[in-house]
Amino acid sequence: MSRPELEPIECDREPIHLSGHIQPHGILIVLQEPDLKILQISANVDSYFGFTPESLLGKNLSALFSKTQTKRIFEYSQQENLDVNNPFELKVRINHAEQKSTFHFQKFHGILHRNKSNILILELEPYVNASRSHSSHSHKSIEIYHLLQGFMARMRQINTLAEFAQLLAAKVREINGFDRVMVYQFDPITQVGIVIAEDKEPQLDSYLGLHYPASDIPQKARQIFAQNWVRFIPDVSYQNVPIIPSNHPITGEPLDLTYAGLRSVAAGHIEYLENMEVSGAMSISIRNEHRLWGLIACHNYTPKYIDYKTRKACEFFGQFASIELLRQQEIETTRYQVHVKSIQEELCQAFSGELGFVQQVLEHNRNKLLDLVCAQGAAILLDDRLTLVGKTPSRHQVKALINWFIQQNPQPPEIFVTNALPDIYPQASQMIDSASGIAIASIVIKQKCHHIIWFRPEQFQTVNWAGASRNPISITENGERRYTPRQSFKLWIETVRYKSLPWQPLEIEAALEMRRILMQAILDSAQLVLDRNAELEKTVTEAEIANRAKSEFIAKMSHELRTPLTAILGFTHLISRDHSLVKTHKEHLDIISRSGEHLLSLINDVLEISKIESGQVDLTESSFDLYRLLYSIRDMFAVKASNKGIDLYLDIAPKVPQYVYGDAAKLRQILLNIVGNAIKFTLAGYVLMQVSAEPILPNLDDIAINPQVWKLSFEVEDTGSGISDDDLKIIFDTFKQTVQGRFLQGSGLGLSISRQFARLMAGDVTVRSKFGKGSIFLCQVQLVEVEANVVTNLKEPQLVISLKSGQPNYRILIVEDVLEIRQLLVNLLESIGLDVYAAENGQEAIAIYQECLPHLIWMDICMPIMDGYEATRQIRAMPAGQNTKIIALTASAFEADRLASLNAGCDDFVAKPFTEATVFEKIADFLGLEYIYAETLPLNQYGTSQPSNLVKPLQKNELEDLGEEFLKSLHQAALLLDEETLYELISHIPPDHKSIAQSITMMVNNLQFESILELTQT
Repeated sequence: MSRPELEPIECDREPIHLSGHIQPHGILIVLQEPDLKILQISANVDSYFGFTPESLLGKNLSALFSKTQTKRIFEYSQQENLDVNNPFELKVRINHAEQKSTFHFQKFHGILHRNKSNILILELEPYVNASRSHSSHSHKSIEIYHLLQGFMARMRQINTLAEFAQLLAAKVREINGFDRVMVYQFDPITQVGIVIAEDKEPQLDSYLGLHYPASDIPQKARQIFAQNWVRFIPDVSYQNVPIIPSNHPITGEPLDLTYAGLRSVAAGHIEYLENMEVSGAMSISIRNEHRLWGLIACHNYTPKYIDYKTRKACEFFGQFASIELLRQQEIETTRYQVHVKSIQEELCQAFSGELGFVQQVLEHNRNKLLDLVCAQGAAILLDDRLTLVGKTPSRHQVKALINWFIQQNPQPPEIFVTNALPDIYPQASQMIDSASGIAIASIVIKQKCHHIIWFRPEQFQTVNWAGASRNPISITENGERRYTPRQSFKLWIETVRYKSLPWQPLEIEAALEMRRILMQAILDSAQLVLDRNAELEKTVTEAEIANRAKSEFIAKMSHELRTPLTAILGFTHLISRDHSLVKTHKEHLDIISRSGEHLLSLINDVLEISKIESGQVDLTESSFDLYRLLYSIRDMFAVKASNKGIDLYLDIAPKVPQYVYGDAAKLRQILLNIVGNAIKFTLAGYVLMQVSAEPILPNLDDIAINPQVWKLSFEVEDTGSGISDDDLKIIFDTFKQTVQGRFLQGSGLGLSISRQFARLMAGDVTVRSKFGKGSIFLCQVQLVEVEANVVTNLKEPQLVISLKSGQPNYRILIVEDVLEIRQLLVNLLESIGLDVYAAENGQEAIAIYQECLPHLIWMDICMPIMDGYEATRQIRAMPAGQNTKIIALTASAFEADRLASLNAGCDDFVAKPFTEATVFEKIADFLGLEYIYAETLPLNQYGTSQPSNLVKPLQKNELEDLGEEFLKSLHQAALLLDEETLYELISHIPPDHKSIAQSITMMVNNLQFESILELTQT
């Protein structure tokens, strides 16, 4: 039998962190900083303090506690790590209404924390007293210390995961006294839980070895577990206590209780525990980095209260278990990697000669080839020659399998794995004893496919489930879908057939490395064949191999370099959104951001020149506003020029068309390069860009149907250091720099790339220069004039703060194997209120997709186990798959990657590193979301956000109308550096000389007193 697929679980979409209720064993208070005014409070405050909730709202916390205690709470709230002082003791005098003359003191544990919205929350739990001793369990600090000390000592004698888990269960139960303590481990792909250790009362039935379906713990609950170490329910039959008011008075939103220990639990989970006859429960998370590895589940069959300090001790065990599990995994990983590395080195040394010899080496080293990925058999297909080693299907069956695989994957992925081949290839049911699972590494060179296929046989097993298989979704009488927890937990045995042991990530990495080694051996083999061919054929083939190797290198380097840069730049921008940053930290972040962007520009230059040399650069043409592009470039460099004390001018001739058709991105890159160089090498004076246009007439016979083509000239003149005659000969060569350029940042590629781009656009880049006098760079390209109505008016990027209210609750799935980038996207999207799920490979993405049905997926392309192409194809094949928007996300550098993503079924393509603006813009485009933005500068007439305060340079004769006496006063004030007098004089310039006033004002603003002295010199 096989366990049926479960439908999407409705409670996966339930915002359990916004429940608006708490459990009754404590009080929750929401405080406004810095005066600690009570904004929200739980309704049970009356039963503890004798005050109604309404009477406390809007009052200072001193309405409940003494001024001394309130001051102490304020001091605690100012600390960066609030958990340092938790729990702290609070004492309050309780008056009895029925006996006004009697009172007593009540002590509380106080716990402070901030939620995701940085709102300060105070939780209060009464000290355990004698009346609750029958259900309490607490230890003194010294007792807990001795328990931990004994645990650490036993740890040194443990060698296996099972022993470690059993010790963990026993020690946690010794601390908290629950009737049963279990250690769950979750399957990283299916999320099925299995009990791997247990400590319990003797009379209880054992749950050891039982499996629990993923639907028992919905995705939302897993996210909460991954963010909190402990969840505690002292009495499952508790009555919910509402928070008053239900929404935060300032934000108007429900209160986020993600980190609140008192948070009420989802009704479905309470029903689940009641069905298990559990009365008190506690769970402790075990994490592998930021992922939920498992849980320490504690059950009691009567209500069970334990104090905060004891819960913190249990939390310590969860944290220590997480560290120890990670350490054990690192040890196993290192041991396996050393073993694999030794095998790979032996094979590398043995590979030499033609393909036939390479195949012989693999066959001769069959045991090493199989040990590499723990397989029982392998098939090697090189140059249409098939070799079988170990336990494999028949030759005929292997050839049929390869043909099926090629038909399914015209562009085969680097690696394809499955441990359930019969599910996707029915013929495999005839060869389950050797091929229930396969891993295929594919190499495509010159349109010829080479493959290594590793085989694993069926792993026949029985699985003990805690309860029979069932669908957790029920339909009510009015037709609504409802999550219904299981009622039966009796043993149900499933027989698993037609599956092999799953392929582990380390084994997949080893297979990928083997693919790389084999590809190099094939290329080396091809090189030997080339030596026997004619010189022309040899040259052509060598060039093809070199280009392929270069392409492989570019793709690899693009991914390896852009991926960490995405995390660096992304988290830098994310942190910079925090308005509480001190000025020094803000400056440090700016330095990191500028350095990262400079490194990215160098990487892009190297990749661009490599693509140009390999013939992989094409024009990407569209209609655009040329004036807007020019003014945005000017505004971009305005501050830099102003800081250097040089003037920056833009002069557009009247004939220049405003709306044109061409490659805007490449033209922009050319002009940024030329203008940037001009400002970089100019220390005083000016930089002037003049734009002119000449029509290129079409054939007279076609003049009625051909659009107007223009030859546009962009002349950039500077008063900089100039270029020597020797440097002029090499300035457009790759990786060549002028003498001055070697002392400034740059790659020596900008001008070479600019010239290549201009030539693609039927133009060129040339230069005239005299050393010490300045330079004039001339860029000429051909563009087609278009009507204004075909040009899309692009918006300037704005800082998104949050979603506008009243919009649907959209679900976003992030699929990304790199933890840092996955976390970056999750943090970014959750910060504005989106509902975000995350997966680290395609196979896990499909499982999560089936549970939560996301509206939009960010799909990384290069991932282990299953890449983004295959995951996209499988999602598109599902009933609801056509309705989901999928955006490919990759660090690869080529246009072919974009086309491959679209062909696989993606709706769009975004390259790494991406910007916040790009992510939010794409989501808005596909889902119709509307955002609330930070305030920005108003756009000028050309759509740029920088103030356009650059004006035409003044000439001396233009000042004659101001009068000799006025010029003398202006000269004297500039000589004395007297800004106040200069501004006063400017205010007296007549309105009909407004442009003169603007020019002189700009000079004063930029401290260009020398320029004023030159203009007013008599």
